[in-house]
Amino acid sequence: MFSKHRAVKPAQDDRSQKAFLQMIDRTQATIQFTPEGKILTANKNFLDLMGYTLDELVGQHHSIFIEADTVASDEYQAFWRSLQAGESFTDQFPRITKDGSTVWIQATYAACLNSQGEVDTVIKIATDITQRRKELGRVAEGLSELSKGNLAHRVAECSLADIELLRQAYNTAASQLADVVRLVKEVAETVRQTSNEVGHSSADLSKRTETQAATLEETAAAIEELTSTAKSSADSAKEVEHSASKAKSIAGNGGEVVEDAIAAMTKISKSSDRISNIITVIDDIAFQTNLLALNAGVEAARAGESGRGFAVVASEVRNLAVRSSDAASEIKDLILESSEHVGAGVALVTRAGEELEKIVPSVSLIYDNIRGIAQSVSEQSLTLVEINTGVSQLDLMTQQNAAMVEQTTAASQTLTEYGNQLIQHVGAFHIADATGVATEVVPAMAPAAYEKIPMRAAQ
Repeated sequence: MFSKHRAVKPAQDDRSQKAFLQMIDRTQATIQFTPEGKILTANKNFLDLMGYTLDELVGQHHSIFIEADTVASDEYQAFWRSLQAGESFTDQFPRITKDGSTVWIQATYAACLNSQGEVDTVIKIATDITQRRKELGRVAEGLSELSKGNLAHRVAECSLADIELLRQAYNTAASQLADVVRLVKEVAETVRQTSNEVGHSSADLSKRTETQAATLEETAAAIEELTSTAKSSADSAKEVEHSASKAKSIAGNGGEVVEDAIAAMTKISKSSDRISNIITVIDDIAFQTNLLALNAGVEAARAGESGRGFAVVASEVRNLAVRSSDAASEIKDLILESSEHVGAGVALVTRAGEELEKIVPSVSLIYDNIRGIAQSVSEQSLTLVEINTGVSQLDLMTQQNAAMVEQTTAASQTLTEYGNQLIQHVGAFHIADATGVATEVVPAMAPAAYEKIPMRAAQ
């Protein structure tokens, strides 16, 4: 928009006014117009700037310095109507010289009032800022290249001190930004490569973890089955221990029974010996009785008739003695045979006792071993229960690790995608290589385009 000022009445002091006008005429480019825009006069500075003579300009319209499209615009017509109304404007304007080139001026259009307060003249006081606009255009060109990502572009040295400071600041910022982008490119490439490697490693680890989890699950099932089997074995071992304890007790009792049997056989053997002695006495008695019966028969024969009855008795006694002797012999033979059998039985029972004496320590040893085995199996069963618990926890942790590996793989894939996107975005910047040449040529905006960057609408 235009900057508006109130119209100012001419100064009353002619001397001061004359000095002021001389200073302006000497330092500024001035031109005067009618309220309708016809050129009345122009000073030397303005004529030199635009390349005209005064005769060539007097009577011409202000539009001689303006492009045709601008002259036909409503804004240009409104500009002169505002000046006719007493308004004033200050801004930067492009103007066409006699040779068709474009110059830029910093100008103020002001309406001058007569004594009746009416606008009778429009005066423009201008300063040539073409060089400033060109140098600012080069800085703008650099900023445009920067907006395109071309960090290799540098602005050439400027003749105006303030713009030179701006140029130096831009070039320094572009160089520093190029260094940052170069580092970001390197880091992004490293991130992409690292994320790819992490992704591959995570994928391999995921496969191995899945395999490990499956194997561990099978191991857990096998250990659980083994634990169940060990528990059954422990229960069976306890039963075997109980049976062995009974066998040990029975073997001990058997040893005692054998000892009792040996003692009884010994007593029987002694009783047989005593009976044999008694039979011997009976046999002697039978022999003596037979001898007495024989003597009695002899004596009865001597007695004759009177001794016949006694002879019969003596004969019966003799027969009885013979029969007793025969019976005693048979009994003796039987007792001898029984003694032999009892002796054999005693020997066998003795051997059985000796074998039982050997068996009892063996049974005791077997019992001790079975008890030790039962205790070991019981301890192993408890250990397997603990192992089963540990393996179950390890299986759960492995499953959780597998899930975490999958998450890590997904994260690495996401990181790879972000790395690729970062490389793509950073790749939009063009930086200079070691020789100072841009890595990619970016078409530059024409300098004329910057001359048309609007500070305001051209008038």
